Amino acid sequence: MKVAGRKIPKGTLLLFLSFASISVCLLLVMSASRIGRINALSKNGLYSNHQRSFGVSNANGKVGWEDIIPELDGKYRDFAIFVPVSDPKVLMKGVCVHGKVESPPMLWGRYFDYQASWTERPTAVLGKDYQEDAVWRDGKRYYTHQDVEYEVIGIMGVEEESRLDQMVAIDFQSAIRLTGINTSYVLDARKEADILGIGRDMQRMFATFADFGMFLGERETGSLLDGFFSSDMIMDTIYMMTLASFFLSTILVTLIWLRFRRPLFFAWKLCGYGKALEWVEIIKRFSLSAISGFAAGFLAVFLVSCAMPDFSIVFMDVITACGVVIGLGAVILLVCAVLQEVRAKR
Repeated sequence: MKVAGRKIPKGTLLLFLSFASISVCLLLVMSASRIGRINALSKNGLYSNHQRSFGVSNANGKVGWEDIIPELDGKYRDFAIFVPVSDPKVLMKGVCVHGKVESPPMLWGRYFDYQASWTERPTAVLGKDYQEDAVWRDGKRYYTHQDVEYEVIGIMGVEEESRLDQMVAIDFQSAIRLTGINTSYVLDARKEADILGIGRDMQRMFATFADFGMFLGERETGSLLDGFFSSDMIMDTIYMMTLASFFLSTILVTLIWLRFRRPLFFAWKLCGYGKALEWVEIIKRFSLSAISGFAAGFLAVFLVSCAMPDFSIVFMDVITACGVVIGLGAVILLVCAVLQEVRAKR
């Protein structure tokens, strides 16, 4: 086959199309997963899908969060406690984050970690709709709300319109100063099983000085069949099966490509090429097809994203997909080369 007057060796076009298909599949999966996660995070208001609400009332002031948070910090990881702040103009939440739970996409700066969220210095992460309200001073951003000046460490949101744009997250202690300890909270954790353990410990610690209300029973779970046929499971299965199909087809195409290269390999041996030099040439030619295939796949997805405003790809999607394609290509070439060597010795 000739392209632009140049003859394309047999098997190379198939290899190019295979890597282009894998690249398209990976970019679509990564973009869809990222957009789905952002939409879920926006819909849930910075929470994961298994958070639980609780309330504290009749606290007598003898003990407070300054005694409870450090104890939880030494025992648990990957949890967050939120305190909604009632405000008619701003959707504001105080947050204390320990480890990794859910974090929103950031347009600038960073989201809360434990040091920034459990501090006596007023700190905030603004939704992008409020970034114009922040002022620069001495190389830092500051946001003023109800006569309190917060240091802004990040701007959260995405390029498209999102509920995250209208949110303001502040450090936990600043939120408690606004609401008082007797208020409603939300407990979230990376693992749903940890929520019960943290809840029981908080119930024990609050029992001596306040009334603590939280449902600590097991939630009803759907049947295994319901989980298997859920929309998320079906889409994940489709993504994985599609990727597996492309992976297996690329192995077959690579075997075909190597078979058509046999005369070239024989010519290299006649010319005195050593095994190492043969591998260098094989990797160079194989990599050229893989990289050009990825470039074609990226271009196809980029054109789709330009035509569909609701679909987008970001730089990290491209970098991650490129790394996966390179890794898959290395694995495929190694597997096929070993199979060919075993077949040649028989």
